[in-house]
Formats: sequence, C-alpha cells, structure tokens
Amino acid sequence: MKFLAPILRPLPGHLVFGLFLLGMTLSDPARAQDTDALPTELEADEMVYERDLGLVTARGSVEISQGERILFADTVTYNERDDIVTASGNVVLREPSGDVAFAEYLELSDGFKQGVIREIRVQRADRSRLSARVARREGEDRTVLERAVYTRCEACPEHPDRAPIWQIKSGKVTRDTSTEIVEYEDAMFEMFGVPVFYTPYFYHPDPTVQRKSGLLTPIIGSSTELGGQLTLPLYVVLDDTSDFTFSPRITTKEGVVFGGEHRQRYDSGTWDTTGSITYVDEVDINNSKTGAEEFRGHLRSAGRFDAGRGFEAGFDFDRASDDTYLKRYDISSADVLTSDVYLRGIRERHAASVEFFAFQSLRENDKDGDTPVVLPLASYTASGEPSIGGRLDGTASMVALQRTGGRDTRRVSLQGDWAADHIGSFGDLMTFGLHLRGDGYSVSEAQSTDVTAQNDDELTGRVWPMASMLWRLPMVRQEGRLMQTVELLVQVIASPAGGNPNAIPNEDSQSFEFSEANLFERNRFVGFDRIESGSRVNYGVRLGLHGEGGGRTDLIIGQSIRLNQTSSAAVGTGLEDRFSDFVGRLSIAPSELVNYSLRFRFDADGPTIERHEHLLEAGDDRYRLKLGYVSQAAIGGGVAVGNVEELNTEASAALGGDWNIFGAYRRDLTRSGGSLRAEIGLHYLDECFDFQVGAVRDFTSDRDIEESTSVFVRVKLLGLN
Repeated sequence: MKFLAPILRPLPGHLVFGLFLLGMTLSDPARAQDTDALPTELEADEMVYERDLGLVTARGSVEISQGERILFADTVTYNERDDIVTASGNVVLREPSGDVAFAEYLELSDGFKQGVIREIRVQRADRSRLSARVARREGEDRTVLERAVYTRCEACPEHPDRAPIWQIKSGKVTRDTSTEIVEYEDAMFEMFGVPVFYTPYFYHPDPTVQRKSGLLTPIIGSSTELGGQLTLPLYVVLDDTSDFTFSPRITTKEGVVFGGEHRQRYDSGTWDTTGSITYVDEVDINNSKTGAEEFRGHLRSAGRFDAGRGFEAGFDFDRASDDTYLKRYDISSADVLTSDVYLRGIRERHAASVEFFAFQSLRENDKDGDTPVVLPLASYTASGEPSIGGRLDGTASMVALQRTGGRDTRRVSLQGDWAADHIGSFGDLMTFGLHLRGDGYSVSEAQSTDVTAQNDDELTGRVWPMASMLWRLPMVRQEGRLMQTVELLVQVIASPAGGNPNAIPNEDSQSFEFSEANLFERNRFVGFDRIESGSRVNYGVRLGLHGEGGGRTDLIIGQSIRLNQTSSAAVGTGLEDRFSDFVGRLSIAPSELVNYSLRFRFDADGPTIERHEHLLEAGDDRYRLKLGYVSQAAIGGGVAVGNVEELNTEASAALGGDWNIFGAYRRDLTRSGGSLRAEIGLHYLDECFDFQVGAVRDFTSDRDIEESTSVFVRVKLLGLN
C-alpha cells in the first residue's frame, strides 16, 4: 500500500538530507540542497500517526524516494516533539551518484544537525568501501566515524572474507566538507591484512574534490650516475585556473635536484612551465671533478592561445644550462632544443604563418656560432576556386637565418601551381600540372662557414619551371572471398637541369631519403634550398589482397628514370644513376593480431639491397611483441650518414591476474656497435593498487655521462587522491 501523507512530506526530505551529510555516503554535498526541494514519496506496509504523542511510524518494507535518492528500512519514526528521526532494521540508502550505504540504526536530531548511525557500511560508485562502528554528524559540515576501515580494493569474489590488498584502519576519521579534507587519527595501514605502517595522523582530499593541495605518490629509484633517489612531489592548488607541482629529487651522489611544473589555464588558451635546478661539483668532459661548483638546470615553457578569426598564437621556450644536463638527470634524450614564437591560421582557402626560431645544440662537436636564429620564417598559401580548366594554388614564403659566427642567409620564394584532373574511358585518372617557382637569396659572410664559397656576400636566385603528368589505372576483382586490387602509376616530369648553383647555401635540405613514400613527389628534397631538377619518369605498381576476415597483403614497388645526365642527389641515395634503385613497401597482416611490414631499396643493376627495414607487431592487449630491424648503406651529401644496422625489440605479457611484464632492447649491429639500451619491468594494476618496478641499462656515454644502470619503484594507492 502506498501513502502520500502531507505531514510526512517534510520528513523524508530532511531524513535523506541528513543521511546525505552523514559523511562518506555521498559524492556531492551541494546536491542534497537541490534534491531537498523535490517531491517525496513514502511507501510502507503500515503507517501510524499517534497525534497525542506526536509520533509518526512507518513499518514494513519502508521505501522513501526523493528524485533518484531512495531510502529503505524496516521501520522509520519521526518524533515531532523532540524533533528526532530514527530508522532501524536493514537501512539502505541509494544515491544518484551510485553510492550505497548500509546501516542497522539511524538517529537524527536538533533540526537534523546532529545524528548517529551505527554499524554503517558504504559502497561508493568509485568502488571504494568504508565501514565504521559509529558515524556521528556534528553540525552541518562535520562527520566523525569511530573505528573505521577504508579501502578502494574490491572484495575477492571467491573469498569475500579475505583481507584486501590494502586498507586503512583508524580509531577516528573526520570528514569536513568546509575544508574538503578527510582526517585520520590513530591510523594503521595494512597490506594483505598485515600491518605495515602506523601514523598518529594523516589526511587526504575529500573523495568529491577534483583538485586539492597535498603530497603526491613518491618515486624511489637508484642509478650508478646519481646513486639512490627519492622524489617527493607536492601538489599545490593556486586558484581555479592554475596549480603547481614542486618535485624535489634527493640523490645520494648529486644532492638535491629541485624541480617544478606550473600550469595555467585561460579562457583563450594554456600556459605550462617546467624546470629544474641543482648546485653540484663541476666536472670536466672526462667526468673528473675540477674542484669548483656550478649551477645546472633547465627550463621549458609553452603557451597556446586562440587569437581569433581562425588564428592560433603560441610560444615554446626550451633551454638547458649545458649539453649533458638533460641526459645525466634522465629528463630528456634530445640532441637539439627548439624555442619558437608563432602565429598560424587557416581561413577558408587561405593559410598563413609567421614563426621565429632559436636552437640550442647539445651535440659535442656543434658550435654555438654555427647554430642559426630564424628571424622569421613566414609563409602564405592560397587555393583558388576551380577555373581555367583546373585548380590554381599559390604560395609565398620567406626566411632569414642569422648566425653569430658564420653565414647569414635570407630567402624569398614564390610558387604557383595549376593542376587539372581527367578521367579516361577505361577508368584511368590523369592529373596534369604546370608549376613555376622563383627563389631569391641574399647571403652574407659565406666564406666564414663554407670554404668553397667564391664570394663572402652574394645575391643569387633561380627560376624553376616544371610540367607534370600523373597517370593512374586502378583495377579491382573479386575472387571468392578475396578482393584483388592492382593500380598502375606512371608520372612524367619535365623541368630544366641544374637549378642548384653553388652560391645557394643548403640550409634546410640536408636530410634526404629516397623511398616509396616520396617516389611520386615532384621534389624529393625537403625544404627549399635544393631542388630535384631535370626531366624524369617515375613508375610503379600497387598490389593488394584483402580477405573478408580482415586479413590483407599490400605491395608497392617502383623506380625513377632520369632523362638527363647529371643528378642533383648525392651518392648513396639511390638516385645518383639514371636508373634509380627500386623502392617499395610490403605489408602483410593475416589478422588483427599480426602485422608485418618491409620497406626496401635495392640496386637496379644487381641483387644488392641498399636499405631494408623490417617491423613485426604481434599480439593483443595481453601479449604484445614489436620487433624492428633496419639496415642501410652509407649515404653522402649534406649530412653524411654511415652504415646503419640496428635491432629494436619491445615486448609485454600478462602473467595472470593483474600482473604484466615488459621489456625493451636496442642494439647497434655494426662492427663498431654494441648494445645501446635495455629495459625490463614488472607492473601490477588493479582497481586500488598501482605498483611498478623496473631497471634500465644505458650502454652509451657522452662526455661526463658514463654507462649507467637505473632501478625505479613506483607505488600508488588508488583512491587516496
């Protein structure tokens, strides 16, 4: 039978509100005030109102609901004279957040500002569990639990009485919603039911709080370079839009390394800054102490802001005190640090950018005076509406490179492209293009950097016209459960030879690789300073087999034939001869669990393989294997690259339950090579506990950095914010 008595309407709302504020049962105290105004329904087998005694009693399967909040009990009484509410017998409160509280007896008094719950157990939506012998409400913001036990770990289904991985037993727990913290007194931390740590007092943020100042999980480690290490991060909330993490790292060999990270959020963007500093004994390149002391450190800062009208503005600042600091203190393995300021935007068919760059080289043989400052690099691109039978695009760019101890370069480039597509009667697609580019250079102090330069200061340039045609014929056939694809590609490019006079310095085109990825590029050089001039024919074929079950095999292979005598590419690139090397890629994936790829380049005159790169990936979420191998012959040119032969492996496996093991290994297989890096670790992760232990062996050395071995341990108790 259902009762909706007006005299009871204030009662259930206050009752639920009182329960809500009684501590660990709910996730958001503010919502109680919102739901208090909602209609309340009471359902019970029997309801009695004793007017003379001022006593209202609901008995038998009592259910009080208000919005999504529901209270169950065997008996609920309300004493109007003493203003006391009691609920007894299988008391259960279900919250909209998913939290569920169980108790045997509840009493609220003093306008529901005071209250007691006996034998309370709480199952929170975040899977944490809390139980206490007595829970008392003291005022509007304060809840006190006596003889409480808290854990984030779920009970074992097969052995529910077994102790969880970790739990905290405390003589007294106080939750204060005004300060948003939970305090523990006389607390014992247990692992698997075994006491491991006692503290008379500690606290953590309230579970409903997203951001709260306090200590974070420490990191323990050791390395041959720095000795024993202990990092103690302290998180500080500055305001609603910013915070700071102070992370001092204590080492037994190098003292204290002070680190920190500041994060700031704005309506229009973000600004994050990290850095570190230490004061240590100075050492020379042989890692021997000089007797002096010095400051070492680094600073990184990055900002991203919406500038409006489709534009983004930002900056990056990245500097280190010296070449080896980042590697020695395991902060970064970067060889070059880049700082920049930029403004970039795209609107409809237009794109523009202005960027300023500064670099810090950390390589041993690089000189600071040879490293340029870019002031600025600017570009503008416009794509026109289809007209005159095709598409017309235009690009303008400029750059100025300034050095303190070498050549200064300034370049202005203009480029126009026209392209048109035509579909043939056989389903073939032809793309015709006309291209024209002009580059103007102003070079100063060229001889201070390049001894082959004829003049110290020079104005030079070039005009580079080109015509291109790309023909493609895709074909598809279904054969049983296999779909077969074949695509023939032929590209013809006509342009004059030359185009790379010695007076034009090579600043941005020193890195070069001929592969299937750039087989059909009109200019395979990156950047602007070098162009692939002359006429040539590029051809290739794409083959594919695709099964209904998701398996596939793809192959692309092709070659470039140069029509003129001289090549603009260096020896060893595969383009130095009129008939280039063959380049291609083979991909085989019989299922989602296995994927193998091979990139190759081999000599057209013989079986010599100049480059082959293998990558095998296998496994699922439980078992993963990644095996890579690359072999490449020496390449000359702007940046000479010697023989490369390297093996790279990564693997991880689930050991059962929540345990995982992982490892990685890199090795230089050339005659003068050897092991580069090895790593192994063990990881445990469940709903309440995150544990990781591992070791890393670095076999490389660099000036004051010697071969080293590092061991680390990370422990995090999930649920203690």
